[in-house]
Amino acid sequence: MNVVMFVRDNGGEAALCRESLRETRKKELKEEIFLQALRMFKERGYENVTVEEITAACGIAKGTFYNYFPRKEHILLHLGQVKRALFDEAIARYSGVTDVRQRLKLIFGHVMSQSDLEPDLMKVTILEILRSWLLVEQEWQLMTEFEQQLTPLFAEAIAIGQVSPRSNPRELASVLVGIYLHALFAWLTKPEQGDKVELFNAHLDMMWDGMKKEGGAYGA
Repeated sequence: MNVVMFVRDNGGEAALCRESLRETRKKELKEEIFLQALRMFKERGYENVTVEEITAACGIAKGTFYNYFPRKEHILLHLGQVKRALFDEAIARYSGVTDVRQRLKLIFGHVMSQSDLEPDLMKVTILEILRSWLLVEQEWQLMTEFEQQLTPLFAEAIAIGQVSPRSNPRELASVLVGIYLHALFAWLTKPEQGDKVELFNAHLDMMWDGMKKEGGAYGA
């Protein structure tokens, strides 16, 4: 009985391993398609690159492309989806950190470092998104979701006395998302002048020092 159970367990573990490998390959292929497409957009312009040319460059069938990206514009939204997944992961990973300021630094540090992209390729992504109001709306929705996830963290900081009780959690979350975007764009403008995570942390510290004061700049 024990031997049979052992064999069955091994079979289950092997199946899980194979499933994990398949998922890893899928993620790798999606990332390969994404990066190859961005390189082509950078060289020739988004409008001048077809799905057929992307699939040829990646050595995949057109149907395979559509399994990962329903339309060409979905390539431009991929980075935001990656950031969303990293954000969810980081919030769960660092939920036990009691110092909320430090927790926020860890969360955004995780997102900003793990979703690294060459500055030129990130610029291509952002510029092409800005050309389409529909894509801008989808990116804005993502930022709104970030704010919603951050709001409880600021409410917690207020409840335990880490920031002024006069502060508004939702407004603080909105300000922090703005700081994140500022750090990102500042880094894209002059990547050689500093690390984007350090820039974000420095601005978060300034914001936090203001919040700690009763009736500070970010008070309600």
